[in-house]
This record gives sequence, structure tokens and C-alpha cells, in this order.
Amino acid sequence: MMIRNALALTLALVASNSMAASFDCSKASGFAETSICKDGYLNTVDSILADSYRKALADAAHPDELRQSQREWLTVRNQCTTQECLDKTLGARVTFLNNYSSAEKSKAYAAEEKLRQEEYKAQRQAEELANAHRAEEYRIAQEQARHLREQSSQKKQAQASQTPPQAAQTSPSYQPPNYATSPQQMRPAAQQVAEKPAVQRLVQAFFAGPAWKYTLLIGALLTCWAIWRHHTEAATIYNDYTDGAITNALPAIGAAVALVLRWLELPGLAQGIALMTGILLAIAYAVYATFRANQGALSITLVIIAKLTLISVFYVVIGMLIASLFSGSARRKGESQARAEARNRRESKQKMALITGLAVAYTAFTAWVCRRPEFTSLSECLEFDTTPELA
Repeated sequence: MMIRNALALTLALVASNSMAASFDCSKASGFAETSICKDGYLNTVDSILADSYRKALADAAHPDELRQSQREWLTVRNQCTTQECLDKTLGARVTFLNNYSSAEKSKAYAAEEKLRQEEYKAQRQAEELANAHRAEEYRIAQEQARHLREQSSQKKQAQASQTPPQAAQTSPSYQPPNYATSPQQMRPAAQQVAEKPAVQRLVQAFFAGPAWKYTLLIGALLTCWAIWRHHTEAATIYNDYTDGAITNALPAIGAAVALVLRWLELPGLAQGIALMTGILLAIAYAVYATFRANQGALSITLVIIAKLTLISVFYVVIGMLIASLFSGSARRKGESQARAEARNRRESKQKMALITGLAVAYTAFTAWVCRRPEFTSLSECLEFDTTPELA
């Protein structure tokens, strides 16, 4: 009776209308199926049991075993000859299926956590091996340099003592081991780095160290300062909604044009030009609008840094999230194909929600820092027509 009372309370909270049984009552046979179709309470419990079974089957690592268990339970249920027996049997099965589903989810989470720890451990081992490999290469380079210095010193000593060249040649010379497999690998690492373009070397050096972190921190602090000055009306970040829309839309337009050119299978150079044109136009307009709306070197500098920092961080974060949508994630160890696809769909939905939330929040923030909460004409914003209106 306790199980029946608990289920009755659950049914009262979950559903207000009667639910249909999990099978066709027109084909019911036997005492169990006939009683379930006639009794509204047993009918609803049977429907809840069917939902619990479907959820447990979706979470099961071995669904065939659960199906066999369900068949065996049906045999037990059909042996009931009283409604009390059906009540207890159905209630106990619902409890079993809910506990089974929770246990399977816990196992999946534990397996996922174990896999994450193994991946982290493997990554650490790979980093340690890479560091050891670099140390070994450095040791070999030092040994080669030492032997070269010894050979040079021997030649100088031979010349100083007027030793015949034959004597110097008969002295044992060091033959460095052939550690490299190609002429490209024989060259020192510094020489290989020097052969890269200067811009690429600067970018790699910038992101390889903590320089980008310091730059981001300084940009964030100056941005906060610019927003504070904007609040005190000492500076103007965006004059109106049109000003903010133009500044933030130009990079997106450039990216959209680049995607269209890629779809048309045009060369990558044309795509890069389209993207860079949108970015450069956004920077040029941001500088132009800042000089129009502000006075003084401090206000102009702070506003330009604030605009570039906000736009750069927003588009970089959004770009990384969009790229992760198309990259997907690999199937994890011990994970079935169905679970991997379900996890990828769940992660994609979460990323789409995050992208939407960030876009809405950034749009609201941009509107908030506009000096005038209104849209103006494009000609007024760009000062295409500077002729004063006649009274």
C-alpha cells in the first residue's frame, strides 16, 4: 500500500489527465492486461512504466540484457491474479527501471571522467617526452660543438708547431653520429626559425608566451577606464545606434563575403582580401567616428582601444565557438556510437545557446554605451551631407 500511495501522489503531481496504457487494449488478453485496461490507476502506472523503460533502454550500456529482463518481468506480471499483485508488481518495476537508469548514467559519467583523466595523463606524458627529446637534441648539439672546437684547437696547435699537414691528418678526428634523417633536420633549429616570414615569427612569438595575456589585461583595464569616462560624459564610445551598428557589422560583412567567395570556389587570396577589407574598414570607421565624437588625445586613445578590444574579443570568441561546432568531438573510449552522437548533439545545442547568449549580451552592451538611444540616417552618421537645413 505504501508503493500505491507514493505512486498516486506522483501521478497527481505529474499528470492531470488519464494516460493510455502502453499496449492496445482492444487486443488485451489475460487477467493482467484486462485489469490494466479497466483500472484507471493501473492504466496510468503502466504508461509511466513504459516511459521509464524507454528511458532506461536509451541509457543502457547493454540494451539486449534489459530487453530480456523486461520479457522475464512480463511473465511474472502475467501470473498475477489480483489487482494488489499487479499494483505491487508494476510499482516495483517502475522503481527498478528508474534506479537502473540512474545507475547507468552514473556509470557513463564515471567512464567519461576516467577517460578525461587518462587523456590528461597521456597529454602530460607526451609533453614530458617532448621536453626530454628537446633536451637530448640540445645535448647532442652541445657535444658536436665541443668536438668542433677541439678539432679547431688541434689544427691551430699543429700550425703553431709547424707540424706537417700529413701529421695533422693522421690524428683521429671525431665523426659526429648521423642523428638526422634529412638535410632539413640537420640544420639548427634557430636557422629553421629564421627562414620563416617575419610576420609569422612575430605572431608565433606573441602567442607562445604570456605577451597576449598582458595585452588583453591592459586592453580590458583601459576599456573599463574608457567606459567610466563615457559614463561621466568625458568621452563618447558610440554616438548612436547607427554608429555602433556600422562599427560592429563591418567585420561580420567581410566574413560573410569571404564565405560566399569560398562557396563560389574562388582562390583563398580573394577570400582573405574580403575578410581583411571588412576588418580594416571597421578599424578605419572606428577611428573616424572617434575623432568626430571626442576631443583630446586621452579620450580619443582610450575610446579607440576600447572599441578594438571589445570587437576583437567578441569576434574571436564567437569565431572559436562556431569553428568548434563544425569540428565536433571524437568518439571516446568505451562510448557507443549512439552515445557519441547524442553527446555531440547535446554539446552543439549548448554551444549554439552560448553563441546566441553572447551575441544578445554584446548587442545589449553596445546599445547601452551609445550616447543617444536612437538610429540616425547613414548620411548623417558618415557626414555625407554637411549642408545645414534651411529654416
